[in-house]
Amino acid sequence: MRATFLGFGNCPLLFISGIYEDLEVRAMRQLFTAADIRRVAREQKSDLLVLGHADLITPEAVDLAKELGVRLVREPAPSRPTPSATRSTPLPPLKVVRSASVTLEAFGADLAAPGTNVRLKDVVTSGDGSPMAAGYMALDRGEFPWTLNYDEIDIVLEGELVITRGAEQMRGGPGDCLFIPKGSRITFGTPSRVRFVYVTFPADWNQ
Repeated sequence: MRATFLGFGNCPLLFISGIYEDLEVRAMRQLFTAADIRRVAREQKSDLLVLGHADLITPEAVDLAKELGVRLVREPAPSRPTPSATRSTPLPPLKVVRSASVTLEAFGADLAAPGTNVRLKDVVTSGDGSPMAAGYMALDRGEFPWTLNYDEIDIVLEGELVITRGAEQMRGGPGDCLFIPKGSRITFGTPSRVRFVYVTFPADWNQ
């Protein structure tokens, strides 16, 4: 590795294997003249001058460098990110679900207590680009046991929702919000009928 020190005024430059670092004015543009070429060739006894990508050199200096056998090498300009690299990932589209258009489907008939009609429908899923899922669920009088491997929030729309976990029990009516943490072994129940919105995280709750 060859290192050559070359000073122009108060701005010393360090040349190392064709790469230089401006130690005092790193970002400043330099102007190279024929006098600088002579200093490189005769005083510094170097055959190489590396120019920064923004540096200027006079035509006379270029001609003299050829005459004295001094090679001029210009550093490439810093790369700039392409538009595709800086463009952010498009957001998923907005989505609205009209509750009146949702048809619930039978669910867990083999788990529910006799006479309990459980119905639900996912309306927001991972297919919508969401890390959470949302849907509607309804059940008639009775109970439905379930173990959650996800976190769930329920918002009651109609009726009364009863969540039982061991000795714990909570009840929610229209407008109430209930949280059930991941890992809970619970029973969904209602003394009459209930319809509610559920939100789960992660989205693929039934896998």
